[in-house]
Amino acid sequence: MGVVTSLPAAVQEIVWQAWSEGESLRRIADRAGLQEHHVRRYLLRHGGVRPALPRRSSRHLSPSEREEISRGIAAGLSARAIAEGLGRPASTVSREIARNGGRAGYRATRADQRARREARRPRVPRLASDERLRTTVLSRLELDWSPQQIAAWLRREYPDEPGMWVSHETIYRAVYLPRSRDLPKATYQRLRSGRSMRRPRLVKRSHGRGHLRDMVSIHHRPATVTDRVEPGHWEGDLVMGKRPSAVATLVERTTRYLKIVSLPDGIKAKDVSIAVARALFNVPPGMCKSLTWDRGREMADHAFLSTLIDAPVYFCDPRSPWQRGTNENTNRLLRQYLPRRANLTATTQDELEKIQKLLNERPRRVLGWSAPAESFTAAAAAVCATKPFGGRRSLALPRA
Repeated sequence: MGVVTSLPAAVQEIVWQAWSEGESLRRIADRAGLQEHHVRRYLLRHGGVRPALPRRSSRHLSPSEREEISRGIAAGLSARAIAEGLGRPASTVSREIARNGGRAGYRATRADQRARREARRPRVPRLASDERLRTTVLSRLELDWSPQQIAAWLRREYPDEPGMWVSHETIYRAVYLPRSRDLPKATYQRLRSGRSMRRPRLVKRSHGRGHLRDMVSIHHRPATVTDRVEPGHWEGDLVMGKRPSAVATLVERTTRYLKIVSLPDGIKAKDVSIAVARALFNVPPGMCKSLTWDRGREMADHAFLSTLIDAPVYFCDPRSPWQRGTNENTNRLLRQYLPRRANLTATTQDELEKIQKLLNERPRRVLGWSAPAESFTAAAAAVCATKPFGGRRSLALPRA
């Protein structure tokens, strides 16, 4: 589609709905069946702000009422008789007929189109009609103030002059909306975001890493975990192959023991939680005391996972993968067998277990040249010896 100024109403609805959900331009283009640069050009025309839909007041005649007027004229009815049938004042009907060619030239469709055109009388924006207010707002923007700060400052600076008050929303519209732009075009560069069009507020992004609720920070993790003096604490993450294929890796912090978890159903939060819970349930009793993870969206159901494994789930700080360095280092070793462009969905569980065995039986200098499997077995035996045996708990998992 070469002309972006005339998108069909249904396509416009798709674009604005996806934009309000925080979708990327590429994803919006895919959903709307457009090219990405067409979507960007269309959104720029509106400054990223969805235009208000035209609304017809109940006081105004509707298209169906104009059709009734046209039929009444054809039937030879008077304006008063037509008005009584519509439940309207006679003066409303008579003026409608007079302004649209009289009884001989009245056409319902043409009359409705004329009414729509006249209803589009644009209101003069505040900053366009008040030079003093416009200059004051622009001077604050040039100091890199936000619209919220300017709006609050105006009320404090001019408490007795309501004419100098303006909302932050009005300032944003003056910056972004081309039709009501009353400030220099590059003013948006003075805003902290520096965006050329406005993004919806408080949206859930469909791309990148999202925000997880009710996370327990790694800083609340007990010191015994940080010092590696107690076995049974795990670190985990996803190892991505050719997207969206992936496997999950779990590494025990003290012994460096690795478990590779197949994810045949994908990396949705619930599927990952169930797969990780199954893997950790198979470790010896007392060897699953906590799990530390990165802030990936695959952990959106971390509370559900914590319930399944009966252990807390801790999260690293943003952009701090070094806080789970044991897992990061192990994932680097794993790349020898699972390259980035490999389709990990096609890798069977048997193949993953062979890789797991290779790494767990390899001597490690950090363990005094013992193997992770050897250290893990000894640690599990020591934990079992110090804990009274209370039977293995059952795990009722939903189907993955």
